[in-house]
Amino acid sequence: MFPLDIVTILVLYKSSLIAGALAFMHMRRQSHRPSGLRTLILGFGLLILGSTLAGWGAAGRLPLEFWTLTSLILGTLGYGLIYLGIHALSRQRRARQGWLILVPPALFLLAALVTGFHTDDRIRSCLFHLQAGLFLAVAAWPVWRDCRHDPLPSRLPLAVVLATCALVFGVGAWAILSRPDYVDWIAHGFALQILGNFGIAVLVCGFATDRAERGLRQAAEIDSLTDIGNRRWLEARMPAIIQAGDALIVLDLDHFKQVNDRYGHAAGDATLVATASTLRQALRAQDLSARMGGEEFLLFLPGVKDQARAVAERLRLRIEAQTALHQDYAITVTASLGIAVAPSDGMGWEQLYQAADGALYEAKRQGRNRVVDHADLTTLAAAAPPASAGPGLHTGPVLPVPVHAVRPGP
Repeated sequence: MFPLDIVTILVLYKSSLIAGALAFMHMRRQSHRPSGLRTLILGFGLLILGSTLAGWGAAGRLPLEFWTLTSLILGTLGYGLIYLGIHALSRQRRARQGWLILVPPALFLLAALVTGFHTDDRIRSCLFHLQAGLFLAVAAWPVWRDCRHDPLPSRLPLAVVLATCALVFGVGAWAILSRPDYVDWIAHGFALQILGNFGIAVLVCGFATDRAERGLRQAAEIDSLTDIGNRRWLEARMPAIIQAGDALIVLDLDHFKQVNDRYGHAAGDATLVATASTLRQALRAQDLSARMGGEEFLLFLPGVKDQARAVAERLRLRIEAQTALHQDYAITVTASLGIAVAPSDGMGWEQLYQAADGALYEAKRQGRNRVVDHADLTTLAAAAPPASAGPGLHTGPVLPVPVHAVRPGP
């Protein structure tokens, strides 16, 4: 192993900590203060202070017993805060028992007062390496653990860098206990930690940026009222060609304007939220539901084939049975649904949507609170004689179905 100047390495190590703290401060100002950055700034700051005291002490500017113990306690608290900051950044909440990071420095302080171990360079260095490696390892765990349900591009690289830094500290502790040339091992270890500090800083900033960008995408694609997707969200997830047996359902609440006119827009909002909740509970995991605007919802059901009408009918009954509570009223509504199922040769989704929308229009024309399949309209149109009315004209009564609202009992 080629020799390295340990003093120069420790100066560069402190410089990497300063750069990381500055990066966190800048990111915190630019990205709406994501969770964990303030804790990371404090953690890096304590490590900077501890390494500064160690440098002054090694140069003979501070008493031995003071700088050895103080730098060890500051380093332990610093890496403990790094763990808490990474945990909060990854899971967007504080660690439940974060106070436990105070246990190692408290034990070090008590043991130092009793035994004076901190003046022994080998023992002090070994304990520093062990606690730093432990805190970095437990910091890597939630970052890696949440890869599946919270995938972000920077998540896995950050977990790898944290785990690698933990491993480097672990190897350093082994070298301190078993190698006569352990100072060279420490120097090489801190040289790697310099790269690790820069890597952590870059990836933490990337992590915060990834999360902010995902939030912007969700804001653009998720309906803020009902918390389900909007048309843009649905179009981004629809296949270019709808396969045979895939169904599209257009659902529209009947006489929804009456809810807003009679009970206010807040009551209408409560009805839309209740409808979205009903749809989420009734659909399968692979189904897609989106609010297209106003009181219209669009549902994509892959592979339902000839069961589409039965599914739509169950949805109609569920919406008819749902109750939206608003102030002193329990509001119930009905829904009209139009269905279109892709033929054997497939179909573009815009064509399928137009077919389902035409079926919805017919459900409204026939009196609302019903399900109409576009395939039935096609069959009837083929069998019926030519209509005398002009294009776009429809005959027959439209029977209104009133919105019901009752005051709940005591």
